Amino acid sequence: SSHFDRSLDVYGIKLVASGAVGGNEAVPDEWVYKTARVVQLLLDKEALGIDQAAQERAISILSGAEGTFHAGIPTSQRISYGGGDSYSPNPLSDDGRRLWEGLEAFNDSHAVDDMVWYRNVSSPNPPQGDNDIGELMEHILHTIHTFGLRGAADGSLAALNPNDSDSKLQLALREAVDSGTFGLDGYGGSLDRDPEYTNSVIVKEYLYLLTFGMWGYSTFWENETLAPEWADSARTPEGVLASNPLGYRLFNDYIAPVLSKPDIATLRSIFQDNDQGDSGYIWDTTESAFIDIIVDKGVLGADAVMLKNLSETTLMNGETLLRQGLEYQGQEFNYATIASLITIVTKNGTFTTEFQSEIEDAFPEYAALSYQDAVSLVGISGIDDALISVAGVDGTFVS
Repeated sequence: SSHFDRSLDVYGIKLVASGAVGGNEAVPDEWVYKTARVVQLLLDKEALGIDQAAQERAISILSGAEGTFHAGIPTSQRISYGGGDSYSPNPLSDDGRRLWEGLEAFNDSHAVDDMVWYRNVSSPNPPQGDNDIGELMEHILHTIHTFGLRGAADGSLAALNPNDSDSKLQLALREAVDSGTFGLDGYGGSLDRDPEYTNSVIVKEYLYLLTFGMWGYSTFWENETLAPEWADSARTPEGVLASNPLGYRLFNDYIAPVLSKPDIATLRSIFQDNDQGDSGYIWDTTESAFIDIIVDKGVLGADAVMLKNLSETTLMNGETLLRQGLEYQGQEFNYATIASLITIVTKNGTFTTEFQSEIEDAFPEYAALSYQDAVSLVGISGIDDALISVAGVDGTFVS
């Protein structure tokens, strides 16, 4: 749209940032990178306790992948400067949305929730690092809680359904209200006053507060408290367990397997007072290759078979492997789900390290054999059978 002039895709979320428009300054690139880095830290596949398959599903859900609950409507996080009234017209107003060219169409075609504000008009000036962390984390969590968690962990599609009054989410929310853990003074005073408001707004605020309590993140709140909105007694996992046990279980069953807790010191190094601190954002890179694989016996037939010239795509973030996929007969497969069924023999015409080890184990004298040398030895017509035989020397075709 004419309001946003930059975008950055990170883990299923399209970040879009406002330019120098509507009488306002542009959001700095570094703030966009800091936002992206927070998303990376929240969806860290290597973090303790993460169910990597569930987290990958969350990223697919955020991207609006086929078969997810908002399929075809990818998630976006909007990032702007100050507040809605900092722009003329206000892009959050009914009239403003229509007056900004393409903005209403963008909002309608994406799953969007809160704004992330750079230098929020209600925040301290000059900026304070902890306040920036609290503000940004709240709104990023709203986005991921709302558009990324349902369907990620087993059972979560039903458990986290905000529109089902008997869902585990709704039951945990009501328990938190009844126990005085979550105060509704700022939300109309009742869960029953406006069901639509409860299911869309109060639910997401509860999940954010529950997450901060379970992570012990009250340090990012002014004077380390949000009471009476969230009881001081529930600022720790032990406190949540005591006053909101259904919330404690909900978090551990459906949120903790997917969302990783960013280290407080890391966040404070990124968000320092007066806009200091480096984002530490690492760009994702994609590598493509053609591979030959051996598929174990009993998968595509009674015998092991060689499949040639498959397309492999690897997504990396620095040295961290995010996803490795391969295409077979027009269908994309996640390597992690089929690794036990295949051995990758060559990549771009060169033996993989994995298969080179197979050769060395079976025939030590040929440890340094190249693929081209192997073809010269046995001929192009016999190479596939020869390599399958090598793979099966140890009694199994998949290492």
